Amino acid sequence: MASSTRKRNLTQFVILIVAVVVIVAGSIAFQKWWNDRPGPDPKTVTLQVSAGNEKMDVHPYTVCEAGVECPQGQVAELKVGDNPMKISLPSDVYDHDWSLLKIYDDPAANDQMFFKGNEKKEVEIPAQSESGSRLVVVEVSSLMIGEDAQGVETPYTVVWSVNAKQ
Repeated sequence: MASSTRKRNLTQFVILIVAVVVIVAGSIAFQKWWNDRPGPDPKTVTLQVSAGNEKMDVHPYTVCEAGVECPQGQVAELKVGDNPMKISLPSDVYDHDWSLLKIYDDPAANDQMFFKGNEKKEVEIPAQSESGSRLVVVEVSSLMIGEDAQGVETPYTVVWSVNAKQ
C-alpha cells in the first residue's frame, strides 16, 4: 500500500514538473515572438492633429533612409485660427526619442524641442508665441525601423509636417 501511494505521489510530482516546464517554455517563446515582431511600416504611421473643432490624421511628409535622396510628400494643412494645435503621437513614435520643430512667422520665435522615449504622448502648441508671432509650420521627427527594398531592416528618418492655416 505504501508503494502505491509513493508511486502516485511520484506521478503527481512528475506531472507538476512537466506542467511548469511547459508553462515556462511557452512564456519564453511568447516573449521572444513579442520582442522580435516587426513594427509598422514607417510610411503608414500617422499622427492625430487637432485645433478647435478641426481634427485630422497626418501621414509622413518624408520617410528617408540614411544617405538616400528623399522625395517630399504632401504637407498637411490644418485651420488653427487662435486655437492651440494639439498633436497626439502613436506609441510607435513616443516610445523612443523624437523631436518637435515649431516655426513661426518671426524666425526669432522658432523653437525645437527634444523628447526622450515615453516622456510625452501629446503636445500642445500655441497659435501665437509669447512675442506675438503666428504659428506657421509644426514638424515632428523620429527615427523608425522599416524594411528596405531587399526586405532588410534599416533605420528611417520620418518627418510629419503640418501647415497651420489662420
